[in-house]
Amino acid sequence: MVKKFSLIFLFQYAFTLSVFSQYQDSSKIIFKRKIIINSVTGIVYSGSLIYLNQLWYQPYKTSHFHFFDDNPEWSKMDKLGHFFTAYYAFKYLKEWYSFAGYKYSDWIAAGITWTYLLNIEILDGFSNGWGFSLGDLASNTLGVSVFLIQNTYVKDFFTIKFSYCPTNYPSYNPMLLGKKYYEQMIKDYNGQTFWLSVSPFYKWNKKLEWLCLSFGYGIDGFVGATNNWVKKNNQYFDYNSIKRYHQYYWSIDIDLSKIKTKKLWLHKLLLAINWVKIPAPALELKGNNLYFRPLLFSN
Repeated sequence: MVKKFSLIFLFQYAFTLSVFSQYQDSSKIIFKRKIIINSVTGIVYSGSLIYLNQLWYQPYKTSHFHFFDDNPEWSKMDKLGHFFTAYYAFKYLKEWYSFAGYKYSDWIAAGITWTYLLNIEILDGFSNGWGFSLGDLASNTLGVSVFLIQNTYVKDFFTIKFSYCPTNYPSYNPMLLGKKYYEQMIKDYNGQTFWLSVSPFYKWNKKLEWLCLSFGYGIDGFVGATNNWVKKNNQYFDYNSIKRYHQYYWSIDIDLSKIKTKKLWLHKLLLAINWVKIPAPALELKGNNLYFRPLLFSN
């Protein structure tokens, strides 16, 4: 999945949008917004790449540029992570540049998002710990493309969401699944669920346009990327007795962006957290078994 800083990259924009929204539109204010936005974007873009290069990749020896096929790993959950990050980086950047008065904010945001994530893949390509992944590049491109198409043609029809709940699996493989909670939220795919929330009422019933049908996907029992053999302290441990499952969910959700409020700060807050799936009753298909979950957040 895209490195931890990518999520900080998203929330920085969401927070800053809400702060600057207090200003009234005028040519002078628009000019100031453009200066601030371009400056912050440049600092975050270059600074985060320098940070990743110096701190994230430092423990791994650099090598010649090489490719790495990680498509069979984690049953595509890492690819959904790349898709999700690209989708929301584009979304916030688009709002950011539209707020600044740029006419072609869609294309500016798309270019910045895609090249930023491409640079991370290139850094991976020079690291012995990873490699340039064509699957990751495809997922990044798909995330940017889906939001661009959505924003152009079906803006209010669906949204992509995420949920997470801690699991016990990191204790078996902390190097891959994370030692600390904030690491596990990014690395432990067993606790993650990615959702597609669709609004069936967005065209013909404005009073119910906030209500969504939500479809989720997750995994369980994945201690390792392709199997449950784990290397710790130069020893291999066999956890293959833990069964690996795919999980599919059907639930309901709330599109927080469609909640009516007269308070601008509350509207901005709802927009900023609309990537989180609301806990709700759900049906879960796991293996050959179907379960009813009275209140599901994730796994």
